[in-house]
Amino acid sequence: MTKQQLEEFATQIHEDEVNIWVQTKAGKWYEKQYSSVFTEIKTDTVYGISFGDSEICYDFKAGKNIDNIMKSFVNQYISKYASKQMRWDSENSGFTKVTKEQALNKLKNQDRVTKSFFYTTLYGIGCISFIVSATAFKTINKLMHDYLTKNNISYTNEYSEAGWVYRFVINKSIEEHNEILKNLEL
Repeated sequence: MTKQQLEEFATQIHEDEVNIWVQTKAGKWYEKQYSSVFTEIKTDTVYGISFGDSEICYDFKAGKNIDNIMKSFVNQYISKYASKQMRWDSENSGFTKVTKEQALNKLKNQDRVTKSFFYTTLYGIGCISFIVSATAFKTINKLMHDYLTKNNISYTNEYSEAGWVYRFVINKSIEEHNEILKNLEL
């Protein structure tokens, strides 16, 4: 995966410019050094993440498997950044810390019907595939397969271009997709 690809993906997640820096010197926060001069994301490497013109906000450690870079990025983005943010709580007239669940929900489009890792789209139902383990992914997709089959709803499957959404392509109206997902029992 290239630096540019991960920056574009991260920018979509964060909804603002994300810059990735390779760590060139480890140590305490004031000893660390980073460089923007690299093109490939490598496994077992620490990267600094910054937003817009800001300083490094947190470190991202790429895992041992290049195939899980996006999943690792999202998990670390949520745990190291998004869930550390504050939001206004109008019920209590004060600021509260964003929970991991709230951070994950923010990544989903709230104009759609969502249930667990599923959400409705114009083409059918999408499943966020990069956040869960391979075993959990198989389990939740079998659940959707069994539900659609039981209800005689024909569909095809495909991955999104970036590979982070597994699609159940139904090609009905958005209202029908919403009803299908509303009736899914988890």
